[in-house]
Amino acid sequence: MSHKHRRPSKISRISRQPLHLGVAAGVAGTVAVTGTLVASAAPAPTPTQKLAPVSLANSMTTLTAERTTQRAAEKQFAAQRAAEARKLAEAKKRKAAAKRAAAKRAALLRAAAARKAAASRSNSFGRTDERMSRSAANVLSIAAAQQGDRYQYGANGPDSFDCSGFTQYVFSKVGISLPHSSGAQASMARRVSSPQPGDLVFVHNGGGGSVSHVAIYAGNGYWYEASNPSTGVGKHRAWSSNVSYGRVL
Repeated sequence: MSHKHRRPSKISRISRQPLHLGVAAGVAGTVAVTGTLVASAAPAPTPTQKLAPVSLANSMTTLTAERTTQRAAEKQFAAQRAAEARKLAEAKKRKAAAKRAAAKRAALLRAAAARKAAASRSNSFGRTDERMSRSAANVLSIAAAQQGDRYQYGANGPDSFDCSGFTQYVFSKVGISLPHSSGAQASMARRVSSPQPGDLVFVHNGGGGSVSHVAIYAGNGYWYEASNPSTGVGKHRAWSSNVSYGRVL
């Protein structure tokens, strides 16, 4: 028996629609749930993972800054050491220069002292006739100015004298230092046989014995002397021939 294909009724079509809708809804739900599961399964980046590149960069920056600071400190320290070394070297140079200057001054002082000593010896024992005559004139003038002063044993001026105190005082005025003793003055004077005015006259005891008196030769047989309490200081005629002469000018 042949059956004709019958077209579904409207009611049947309607009754089937919910099924299709349900299936679609189920599929959609499944997809939705699956999507949620898939999304949930993918782990979200942690804060550490997100900040890791930034932290590494910061660490590198900090390390670089520390190295820069260290190099700057080392450079500053080296500069300070170099400055201290320069200061020490300059101080040594100044000290050496001061030492050389002191040695030079000392050498100049020694040379000046030697020249002064040589001049003093020349003044005492080797002046030219012209210079000796000027000094002799000064000595005679000073000696003449003391005439009338009294004689006193042990005195050396300015108003009373004994014999060696008188000659000591007179010669000190022309820059020549003599001891306060006639014998000591004789030992330091240069002996001369032809006296000139301004030379010293030494009177000896007996026949050329020790020196007992000293005077200043004034020329022409006269002396300036502090002779004794009765005559005092003055220009007197030579009263002894037992004499010797010495030159200190």
